[in-house]
Amino acid sequence: MNLNNTEKLIDKMLKEKDFDSYAVLVSKDGQERVLMSDNVNKDTYFDIASMGKVLVTSTLILNAVGNEKLSLDDTLDKFFDNMPDEKKLITIKQLLTHTSGIARCPILPESVVGGNIAVAKQIINNPLLFKPGTHQQYSCNGMILLGYILEKIYGKTLEEVFDEKIKKPLGYTRSKFNIELDELNAAVCYRTENVDGLAHPWDDENIRILQTSAGSGGQFFTLGDIDKFMKAVMRKDPTLYPKEIYDLAERNYVGNLGEGWGLGWLIVDEKYNQTGKLFPIGSCGHCGHTGTSLFFNRKENLYVIILTNATRFANMKNDFKGYDYGVVEKMRENLHNAVYSDLSEQGLL
Repeated sequence: MNLNNTEKLIDKMLKEKDFDSYAVLVSKDGQERVLMSDNVNKDTYFDIASMGKVLVTSTLILNAVGNEKLSLDDTLDKFFDNMPDEKKLITIKQLLTHTSGIARCPILPESVVGGNIAVAKQIINNPLLFKPGTHQQYSCNGMILLGYILEKIYGKTLEEVFDEKIKKPLGYTRSKFNIELDELNAAVCYRTENVDGLAHPWDDENIRILQTSAGSGGQFFTLGDIDKFMKAVMRKDPTLYPKEIYDLAERNYVGNLGEGWGLGWLIVDEKYNQTGKLFPIGSCGHCGHTGTSLFFNRKENLYVIILTNATRFANMKNDFKGYDYGVVEKMRENLHNAVYSDLSEQGLL
């Protein structure tokens, strides 16, 4: 498999300083090709941002469902006390499909002082965007609640559950929740000019307040470990969750309420453009705000992992005074289209 068009596009993006660190992996019918910048290898840390929602949180939720620790119909009042009436019947399924109505709001430092219970209370007491189940709105805070639910049912930290249920069984080499500011072999992905005064180089503002990666994402993963995860997904490995749950997770539950979402997975629909021509309607995946993504299509036996620090460079071009995230979205679309051209020219699609 050659990726000539993709390589040319990446060279152009490097010259235009769209990013300085990248890793792109294309797997089609068991053939695999990897493109990486000179400062990256398969063990380089990238801040995966919201990709952690599937690489960690939703996978652990589905694992818990498969092991009968949870039900998709379980409601928030089962896990949190003093729930307001309009929120207590929000389900695990609604949190996974971003149809809960729970809004993203800045986590307050005083809430963090009170621990997970206080943070959860702040999230829960924030006004709903809509009546649960009537619309769809992407919600980082809903995923934070799912992380806390996992900690409640297992009596362990989210990272400990991740290590036990995913990292060790799949043989990950490095991926973890937090890395040091001066960590070796790590791409610089944070959007601010610097992170002076912080213990770890988190990109997300709420993660910085929480002082640890959470159910909403912000972990540090390597290409090699994400590839192990995707191979497990493609073979429907019961290590992650029972085989029958894969089919449940990868269908669109949102319909005309908003974006296509499965159980944690973004589902490509006719309105979604970041996957270009490469991934047809019904494909699954997730993006990370730092400039990362993973998508797959079972019918084509295809998956593509993109790791970059493009959002940092979008902000850097404006002297760290703000950025157009649409530039990063277009970067993903263009890369996927380049891969499409390469595979099509070789008769692989």
